[in-house]
Amino acid sequence: MSDFVLIEGRRTLYLFRVAVACLGACALVWLLETGTPVFLPLTCALVAGVVFAPLVDFLDRLRAPRVASALLVMVIVVAALILAVLSLYPVIFDFIHRVPLLWAELQYALSGLKLTVESVKEVQQRVIETLSAGDQAGTAADGGAGVPVPGISDVLGYLPSIAAQIMVFVGVLYFFLLTRSDLYAFMDRNTSVFSKEVLCRPEVDVSRYFLTTTAINAVFGLLVVLMLSTLGMPNAIYWGLGAFLANFILYLGPISFAACLLMGGLVAFDGAMSFAPALIYMLMNMTEGQFVTPSLVGKHMSVNPLLVFVSLIFWIWLWGPLGGIIAIPLLVWLGQVNETVKALRETGSRGSKVRARVA
Repeated sequence: MSDFVLIEGRRTLYLFRVAVACLGACALVWLLETGTPVFLPLTCALVAGVVFAPLVDFLDRLRAPRVASALLVMVIVVAALILAVLSLYPVIFDFIHRVPLLWAELQYALSGLKLTVESVKEVQQRVIETLSAGDQAGTAADGGAGVPVPGISDVLGYLPSIAAQIMVFVGVLYFFLLTRSDLYAFMDRNTSVFSKEVLCRPEVDVSRYFLTTTAINAVFGLLVVLMLSTLGMPNAIYWGLGAFLANFILYLGPISFAACLLMGGLVAFDGAMSFAPALIYMLMNMTEGQFVTPSLVGKHMSVNPLLVFVSLIFWIWLWGPLGGIIAIPLLVWLGQVNETVKALRETGSRGSKVRARVA
């Protein structure tokens, strides 16, 4: 009887811990979603700090003051982001103004398919003869539907929030780079898992992964520009820039970009040529994902595809495209921390066995 009570008590305690963990996870997700204006730039700053931490360590080895090293790396990151925004602004601005024209051209390109679908519907109506006249009128195309374009007042309304998030990003990034060693030393003294070595070693791997992926995506974007220019696709440079950015969001980014490229091909070309840009892009992306990236990044940096997909869905649902960009570095960092902890435990267990044998 006592054994039964003990087993039931352990089971109840286990279920209680699982319930508390689930409630804590839900509360954390709610907190992250509610505090997006704070937690999004904060997380982006921490990810950027981990990526560029090896550069700070390199400057430290050159005997540079930590304040100067952190300030220099922060300026480099902010300057790169400003350059990216200035480069993307004309593209986005031009695209927003072209949306109504592109939508009209896409409707015209799909008019033949629409007529075919309507013909099939007419045959079904004649055979079934149950649809009312009002339903038939409802199937007519709505040619007057417009595409809403955000105005200047809408953009200006977001400026205070954007400025506050930029301040959070810059401040967290600078102070993380400045006090990173002290923070790791504090965690080393007060935790048994997150030692300084466990936290420092994955930074090199994450930095190498991010920089290698950025270089691969840049070359891939240039190849997309060359491919689309050869096919005669308008605005090939803009499409190449989109391919470069979409490649940071694994799986979902290339799929979304291929769909956009398919619509662009339907607008720019006629017949079977309309599908050529999207088809060639998908073949290029499959080649890059299956052969180029694994050979350059390394198999030890590979992550379970299911975890990648679930992580992308979660962070994109939580924080949009920026969440998709930081999802992979976060997942890689967690994976490398786990590998480092296991390696250190194995090394420690082997050392203890050796000491026991000597004794």
